Amino acid sequence: MLSPNEAEEYCEFKRQKRIAEVAAELAKSELYAAERDMGIGDLKKIADSAKRVKSAAVRVNPVHVPAMKNLLGASGVFIDCLVGGTGETLVKAKGYEAKLAVRSGAKEITLILCYSAIKSGRTGDTKREIKRVCRAARKAVVKVAADKTLTYAEILRLGKMAADCGAKFLTVEFFPDCGRLKRDLHDSCMLEVTGVETAGDYKTLITAGAERIGTSHAEEIYAELMKEAENLSFAVNFAEPLTVASPVSSPAPATPAITAASTQTISEKSAAKASEGTPFNAAERGKTEKSEKSEKPKAEQMSVLNDKKLLDGVPGK
Repeated sequence: MLSPNEAEEYCEFKRQKRIAEVAAELAKSELYAAERDMGIGDLKKIADSAKRVKSAAVRVNPVHVPAMKNLLGASGVFIDCLVGGTGETLVKAKGYEAKLAVRSGAKEITLILCYSAIKSGRTGDTKREIKRVCRAARKAVVKVAADKTLTYAEILRLGKMAADCGAKFLTVEFFPDCGRLKRDLHDSCMLEVTGVETAGDYKTLITAGAERIGTSHAEEIYAELMKEAENLSFAVNFAEPLTVASPVSSPAPATPAITAASTQTISEKSAAKASEGTPFNAAERGKTEKSEKSEKPKAEQMSVLNDKKLLDGVPGK
């Protein structure tokens, strides 16, 4: 059992631990800045949000890699460059685009695959595309994006293919069964889920084991999760402080009950003791009175004898 002070310290420790866990969870977020209408002001706003939340990365188009690098500075937030356009681009062009992006400061490459090759079953072309971009990216992390119109079986097959070709992530748009996809991949590659809008979905994906979560609402999710962590309460058993209860409200002391029989026994013992003492005191008083009576005649006799002696000694008698 904890004392009230210890219980309070324990709750504060658990609260701070949960806040640290939320911060670690938000470190898996990735902000999206790859819209076509993004200006320098929009890029700066997203970069500032990424630094406040301490996101893992910001995704941008190739043309914005240098600007985003300047905006992020030494914050530790990575730049994720979107490569491949619509996907229907030559493999050589995608490789060169990835190479230039890495030179400009990108640490991650998200590859848009040729959709027609996937749907028509040209597996060799898809593998060749992934391998070419992985070589061009060198040490940068390559993520393969799965189109949202692909079936679950096609997405799962693409994930395993991407892992075999050297990619580290499979990127999919959010759907309710993302947790199942993570399990079915069997750790062949890491999972990135984009398009997450609520804190509830974010927590669900964290629980499911997603390694990266893309969102345009990072600050709102951050604020909600932090508020929840700071207001978290814990049920702790602790010892009540020792208080002196008033005589009126205090319950009867927990002592063995004194029954009528035991009361009677005590009374009898007391009476017996008293009765034993009574004759003893009377006898003592009798002896004292008898002694006083016997001593009184003796005193009178002595007085008479003394008087007689005096008379005998008087002349003329």
